[in-house]
Amino acid sequence: MATEDSLDDVAAHWVARIDRRALTPREQHELQSWLQADIRHKGAFLRSQAIWHATDRAKALYSPTLSLPHHTRLPSRRAFISTAVAASVAAFFVPAKSGEASTYYSTQKNILKCQATKQRQIILDCATQLEDKSEQTSLLLGRCFITDAQRCVKTHTMRFLLNGSLLVTKGPAYESAVVVTGTAFLQGQRLGERKRLTAGAHVTMTPQGRLHFSTVEQDTLERWIAWTQGQVSLATETLSEATDIFNRYNQKQLVPSFRLADMRLSGLFDLNRPDVFAAAVKAILGGHVREDPHHIFLE
Repeated sequence: MATEDSLDDVAAHWVARIDRRALTPREQHELQSWLQADIRHKGAFLRSQAIWHATDRAKALYSPTLSLPHHTRLPSRRAFISTAVAASVAAFFVPAKSGEASTYYSTQKNILKCQATKQRQIILDCATQLEDKSEQTSLLLGRCFITDAQRCVKTHTMRFLLNGSLLVTKGPAYESAVVVTGTAFLQGQRLGERKRLTAGAHVTMTPQGRLHFSTVEQDTLERWIAWTQGQVSLATETLSEATDIFNRYNQKQLVPSFRLADMRLSGLFDLNRPDVFAAAVKAILGGHVREDPHHIFLE
């Protein structure tokens, strides 16, 4: 079984080879086959790609023709991989089998805004993976917000023709999409079968494989897309639920006490400022705040 270390070795090898020269058709096919064999391969490739472009030293690891002064200390392979794992956002280009270029985007604890074309904007939520081609955008995992005209947007089981803005979510056993502005045509299971959806239309694929349709009010839509502006809009969430949201985006984790966990605090907050949220908890709910290097305790 391939270990994480061996996967990172293979990924670093491919990144170095791409950096030195264009891949041959055979090499392109080999890389595509390796990437598609296991989702961990894509993750390893993302890490290596990110660190390769983040530091010039990385090139020295796989450049035997490079002559370095005797006193120059190369980073260890462990340091190279550690830095790659720490990279929170990455994007890389891979030639598809048809010769069409694909762009893979991946985020960890960050929100990533991509201006793919003049009219197409893609915003990735944290912990999201997405593939973007000239003809279609595929959400592989997580949540994204897409604005475009005549754009094919798909998950594993749903396919849309978008003319406006669409919020799409995909989990291991859950898929959903809501039209935020404009319209979107949802392709049915039969050839030529389509359903026109307008703003507020919400479609969910159930675990049983059935489509469920509902309508979302405008104020709820605005709350759902607040993250695209780096904000969280709290209304009915308990403090436990609210801290879970903040903790998805921040290294420093909020920890609510048993006393405060079921209380509620509404308002619009900056996702990247858990300290400001903690101050609001202290001022409004009468909580006590203490910190260590990795946590903010709300007591």
